[in-house]
Amino acid sequence: MHSREELFREAQRQVAARRQQAVTLAQQVSEQAYQAIPELRDCEDEITRLGFERAQLAAKGANAEALAQAKQRQQQARTRREELLKANGYASAALGPRYACPKCRDTGVHDGKVCSCVLRLSRELRRQEINAASALNISSFDAMDLSLYPDRYDPECGMSMREYMKQVIGALREYAESFDMKSSNLLITGNAGLGKTHAALAIAGIVLERGYDVIYISSQELFGHLEKTRFEDGDTMMEAVLGADLLILDDLGTEYATSYMLSCFYTLVNTRLSAGQPTIYTSNIVDGTLFEKRYTEKIASRLGGSCEPILFVGEDIRHLKNS
Repeated sequence: MHSREELFREAQRQVAARRQQAVTLAQQVSEQAYQAIPELRDCEDEITRLGFERAQLAAKGANAEALAQAKQRQQQARTRREELLKANGYASAALGPRYACPKCRDTGVHDGKVCSCVLRLSRELRRQEINAASALNISSFDAMDLSLYPDRYDPECGMSMREYMKQVIGALREYAESFDMKSSNLLITGNAGLGKTHAALAIAGIVLERGYDVIYISSQELFGHLEKTRFEDGDTMMEAVLGADLLILDDLGTEYATSYMLSCFYTLVNTRLSAGQPTIYTSNIVDGTLFEKRYTEKIASRLGGSCEPILFVGEDIRHLKNS
């Protein structure tokens, strides 16, 4: 898992590589064209010479007629170049680099600012990371089949479980579509196989497309990695999860609980709360007493006091799909 800054630098590197590739390819095409059309290089030199001539005339304050004549001669040379290219089967723009981004010409900068192509590539790199981190890949709310939730009354919900889950999924979609850095933290709980991870990944996809940096990672992967690298220098995993605009920590309860893990978890919760960075937690642990026993009263209190609770209900969707 990379930090936002690391992904940004990688995006810049890839854009620069695209530019170099475009320039190199254009040079190769130009050399082929020059060999196939002997007159072409002379024509290119003439266009360049006439360009310098126009600049010199302008610098010396030449009259409008002289400038117009110089411009006409240069245009005639350009027309001759186009005719030579066309007659030999080359497109008019064949000798120039074909940049992937016409706005910044693959420089990564447009109007003095970072080009949108770099930001778009950064988001795509993050999307690839999220997809690699979950077997479900980035999902969508539209793919959540409400018919798989029981259409029977549940006293805890005060309505049918299907209707209740329709409201829950609608609320989570609204959360994603209106996300900003003032959005609330969420603690999504429920038994296994009810779609918690699917919904979390759907949120990730929408928030990512809205231009925010999102990190999705399972609790087991995060704390396992931190435990493994606790004595190593230069590891950026904790930096990445602390710096993301939205962190989705999935499957609390699957990690191996140690005193070091609990210390890391408290640091994560406390740091992101202090910085006002929204976090979504999911867990199969629905019993508050068990949650507190596993994570300590201090952590459970911090989560309980800072998160909006979201309960998923129903029957294991994975079993229903396979039946």
